[in-house]
Amino acid sequence: MENVDYDQLVDDYGWAFGTAAIVVYLAIAVIFLIAYIRIIQKAGYSGWWILVGIVPILNVVMFLVFAFSRWPVLRERDALRAGQGYPR
Repeated sequence: MENVDYDQLVDDYGWAFGTAAIVVYLAIAVIFLIAYIRIIQKAGYSGWWILVGIVPILNVVMFLVFAFSRWPVLRERDALRAGQGYPR
């Protein structure tokens, strides 16, 4: 059998492994992005709020606001239970 040099193998096929890793990373990132948008929308907020996650300090502040504020979907539920109709 022919002796394969590791450095030569990396030189020949390294780009393929790098490209495959980037494609897998992008696919996972898109799946998580869609999941985050769906969660935010189910809470009653606009899906565009996920862009706040990109800004370093603002993302922590907005996480705390989302965690401790009264969600729009809960306000609607309470209004419907009280017989007031949809809040405007």
